[in-house]
Amino acid sequence: MLKALLWKEWQEQRWRVALATVWLLGMTAIGLKTRILPDLMILLVTWVPTVLILPVFFGMGLFASERRAGTLSFLLVQPVERRTILTAKAMVGLLAYTMPLLIGGIAVCLAVGGREASVADLSGRIAVIAIFGAALFAWQLLAGWRCRREETHILASAVVIGFWIVQGLVVDEWSLDQSLGHWIWTINPISVAELFDAWESRSPYAIWTTVAVQSLITAGLMLALWLRFRTCREGRS
Repeated sequence: MLKALLWKEWQEQRWRVALATVWLLGMTAIGLKTRILPDLMILLVTWVPTVLILPVFFGMGLFASERRAGTLSFLLVQPVERRTILTAKAMVGLLAYTMPLLIGGIAVCLAVGGREASVADLSGRIAVIAIFGAALFAWQLLAGWRCRREETHILASAVVIGFWIVQGLVVDEWSLDQSLGHWIWTINPISVAELFDAWESRSPYAIWTTVAVQSLITAGLMLALWLRFRTCREGRS
């Protein structure tokens, strides 16, 4: 049954994967071809906005689109465990999000690896951006899984992004990371994106602390999503 659900979810998401891949490759190629900025800066300018959009783009297809079409309520009354349904959606959602970044990352490394930055450096920066987007994906899924329309999911995702931007500005303005501890900043998914420009200046301890904290938060978000999903009732579509 899991295989059938995975195939169903993939069929619904594959056009989004194709569109996102073409978009990312096109924007990156234009930037790297014109060379108006250094290669690493091109990655920052084109990829960070993209990973802000991709979780919203793929996430709204997992729940909101199905609710709008009326297929989610039908799926939930089938003799299939809620765990299996959620697993299929999470796996395909993460795969759909990852594929454009993986294809784009390979293309970037093959095209400009060694031109201004080594392949290892490019790969590391791309991985940082991808992890940043994945952390946001978890927050947006939890915030928007009950949405019944794509527009509402977009709004919920925007609220999540806006909240963490404001939190980061408050922490920086009031130096809360010094008075309350660095944890107040590492709980923010934007702290992952910050590693893009601070890779060489950060100690391994600081890097792994950020990664560990974000991993624990993501696991907690997925657990919360599962606890809510397993008891949900679809009274209307």
